[in-house]
Amino acid sequence: MDFADHVHRMGRDQHSIVIRRHLRAVGATDDEIDRELAAGRFIPEAPGAFRPWGVKRTWMTRASAAVLSARAPALISHRSAAWLHGLAEEQPRPLDVTVPRHRRPRARPGVQFHESRMFDVAAETAVVRDGLPVTGVARTILDSCAVTLGLAGRLDLFDEARRLKLVDWDDLWNCLILHTGRGRRGLTRYRDVLLMRDGTAPAGTKFARRVGLLLESAGLPAPEYEHPVEFGDDDYFINLAYLRPRKVAIECIGRIGHDFERAYESDPVRRNRLQLLGWIVIEVTWRRFVNAPEAVVAEVLQALSA
Repeated sequence: MDFADHVHRMGRDQHSIVIRRHLRAVGATDDEIDRELAAGRFIPEAPGAFRPWGVKRTWMTRASAAVLSARAPALISHRSAAWLHGLAEEQPRPLDVTVPRHRRPRARPGVQFHESRMFDVAAETAVVRDGLPVTGVARTILDSCAVTLGLAGRLDLFDEARRLKLVDWDDLWNCLILHTGRGRRGLTRYRDVLLMRDGTAPAGTKFARRVGLLLESAGLPAPEYEHPVEFGDDDYFINLAYLRPRKVAIECIGRIGHDFERAYESDPVRRNRLQLLGWIVIEVTWRRFVNAPEAVVAEVLQALSA
């Protein structure tokens, strides 16, 4: 086997890191690999991961070796991902790597492995930075909030991500919603900073979409949006509706569109008419959505099973 050719080809997109199992896949035997190690032509970088002699050891080679040697899907995350996204100035120590739950590799110096029950969600928004798989910006900020003690540091992450136009508010809110109620470390810190930077309720359907995402992420079926209802000569559109097993109308009340006298008079009439038509009406305010999302989900579940 031509080691030089395979080492060059495999390491080209991996910051020069070569993996034992990759070499086996192209026909190398363990004895051949061990001879390269004994001769000093391979230098161990992580279990089953090597850098060829002459390749300088850098943060990038260490990060590549940590991911490739995890023996499970793995993503650079937390403070390490923040640095790769350009949100932090200093290279972090140790390296942060996230893997699926119950797939944590053995402990090793200089690497902090994090198990995630929602690894699949993180993988869906992951990106490649400098040839390394990295958690998406919103998930990176959420993870970093768990390990960043100072409020100023957490604000810097949000502000830098927005300044660089790496993420929009919908992505940041969706990340919060998807992880709500799952015992996620750093979630309260993330939410508090998000409210400080973007605390206003969105108008109309945007708020309804966020509530719908909350319900779906909690395991409920997708609701129907803007469901039409007739009452005499009047037509109404319910923000979110479930038609079975019971008719449940979920009305999303943000500050925009409900802080004027006409709404004060018309909203109770609308609610009464929906109830007369047999709908169970659940009203969700912006404050309740933000501060008690689990309670919102519980009320909808109770209404559906009442």
